[in-house]
Amino acid sequence: MKLAQARIDIYRADGYLRIPAVFTPEEMKVLRADCYAVLSPDRGHADGNVPELNGVATRVGFGVDLDSRAVAAAARLPRILGPVKQLLGERVYLFQTRVNAKMRRVGEGYPWHTDFANWVNDGIRRGSMEDMITVGVLLTESTPENGAMRILPGSHRHGVGEWFFDTKSVGYQSYNAPEAYVERMISETPPVFVEGGPGDMVLFAPELMHGSEKNRSDEDRLYLMFVYNRSDNLPVESEIRREHMTPYVNYPYRGDLTELADDAIATAVA
Repeated sequence: MKLAQARIDIYRADGYLRIPAVFTPEEMKVLRADCYAVLSPDRGHADGNVPELNGVATRVGFGVDLDSRAVAAAARLPRILGPVKQLLGERVYLFQTRVNAKMRRVGEGYPWHTDFANWVNDGIRRGSMEDMITVGVLLTESTPENGAMRILPGSHRHGVGEWFFDTKSVGYQSYNAPEAYVERMISETPPVFVEGGPGDMVLFAPELMHGSEKNRSDEDRLYLMFVYNRSDNLPVESEIRREHMTPYVNYPYRGDLTELADDAIATAVA
């Protein structure tokens, strides 16, 4: 896939871009099943899962590709890696994979934050939209009722923003935006929900302000997330300022990514 200039312009202006129906229903069935398996305590790398604060369900599963050949293949499909390289350049690597889960009626929300506020504390020096990108694949319907991600369009232009060290809101160490800063940002730009259906893809910038509310519906809400980093933007060990409760939060550089065939998900499970 190659992004048209009009879509690139939207991404650069708003800090995010939703592309509908990137994956087929058959591919969604495979990816969704594997991600549900990853969220189980029986997964191969169960120490990659972080529970909800209420202890009822898994909140996020890191290192998803370690337990799913289909997910590992999806991260290198031309439909994803093509746009990523358009926006970041040819030399990129996979910095993080995760499933953000909000199970029906028990999935909790995320405070307003920018992802780069966390990654700069992981030793990453550059977090502009030319350096890193997150690709979210909607595994289920994403609605306001089930806790769809909310974003502030254009907020990436403020940079990483203000943040504080938070150990209580999400069950692991994170850097979230203080309330006064959030109120000021929302007064400038009304938030919008990222709504869509299974197979849709959302690209968003590291410095984009986003958050979400808890799942109040009878339907699960699952996002599969891939984070890509430029290969010349590796973490600086001396600047790492936080510890992780799971070893799979961020990946070390293991070489530049190359694209697979477009049917690689089907091949991975054949």
